[in-house]
Amino acid sequence: MNLRTEFTLSTSAEKEPKKRLNILLTNDDGIEGAGLLSLEKALRPVCNVYVLAPDGNRSAVSNHIIMHKPLRLTPHGKNRWASEGNPVDCVICALKSKLFGDVQFDAVVSGINKGANMGTDIVYSGTAAASRQSVLYGKPGIALSVETYDGSWKFAPLADFAAKNLEKLVALCTKEAFVNVNAASRDAYDGVSFTSTSKRDYRDKVDIQTETDGAVYGYFTGGNIRTEGADDSDFAAVTSGRISVSLIQAEPTSVRISCKNLHSIVL
Repeated sequence: MNLRTEFTLSTSAEKEPKKRLNILLTNDDGIEGAGLLSLEKALRPVCNVYVLAPDGNRSAVSNHIIMHKPLRLTPHGKNRWASEGNPVDCVICALKSKLFGDVQFDAVVSGINKGANMGTDIVYSGTAAASRQSVLYGKPGIALSVETYDGSWKFAPLADFAAKNLEKLVALCTKEAFVNVNAASRDAYDGVSFTSTSKRDYRDKVDIQTETDGAVYGYFTGGNIRTEGADDSDFAAVTSGRISVSLIQAEPTSVRISCKNLHSIVL
């Protein structure tokens, strides 16, 4: 795929499809997250929406799954459930159980996340992990995230984009990759681009302190993120007012070891 190729943005709702897609909607901000609610509202007119999301915030849990205890599921309206688990737990439960009866899902849509999931962020993101898990189960996965640069959080414009282009985004997915969408929090966008991924340095630190009880604690603090990327990177697109669309490999891939390096390894 040519990363410089422009995405054809639909500006009005597509014709009613012959078959409405069955979409599992989840996130990592929790079932009452503003981004999820905005996306759910936008998607319902164009597809069949089934929601299974965490019962609270699960940001930065990555692909964490809970394996050794049952997870309580709580109804939140018609075809809406909250789970004690993480985003990947939600995908596993929805795709591998009869929670929604005999529904066959066509794709998993995750988000809209409150905060960017660009480049290195994808390693930690529960939002991206849900879409990754969908691909691992043979279903298209789409992750959507919004970043703010002025303190405001506007989810409706990206939700509207997702609804108008749902079938196109699903079609972009492959058996090996999910679609990762990022945009700034703003009222309108200047276009859409296929992008490469950036590299993010969080400049974190941990302060070690001994408290009055004698216990030693490590206090994590994040720094000002430094981002590096090419002109066609997700970061470059988002900061220029465009929507970034990236294809992200779901399975881990290895790097070939040179014969020279392999020769030094002994049993």
